[in-house]
Amino acid sequence: MSERVATKAQLSKELKKLGIPIPSSSKIADMEHRLKHWKTGPGFLVRLLRVPSTKFEGHPITLLHDRSQLYWLPNSSMAREMMESKILLVVDRTEKPSNNAVVIDVPYDYVSGDTDGGNDDSDS
Repeated sequence: MSERVATKAQLSKELKKLGIPIPSSSKIADMEHRLKHWKTGPGFLVRLLRVPSTKFEGHPITLLHDRSQLYWLPNSSMAREMMESKILLVVDRTEKPSNNAVVIDVPYDYVSGDTDGGNDDSDS
């Protein structure tokens, strides 16, 4: 059986159905990345309580550097992993980042420790 290639329209429909914003680039790879890593539900507005030490080397928390900055993280395994570090303060849960927040998207090379695989439950 050959695997079908997803179209922009199909990916857009799936993202909308899950309540995940469509990336501004509208590239198929970016849409597939969001479907793989983002989860349904609001993202997290967070602040660092302290700068990550060297013990966090290789951890996604190292994407955040400034304690005075407000960051927005999409609802994802990466965000959960970052919160488990216990050096983040969750300020709010919002669908969209505030104007003064730095958006931290899930990096393309991110490998989750989760076994659930994100939103890949649509393969049924």
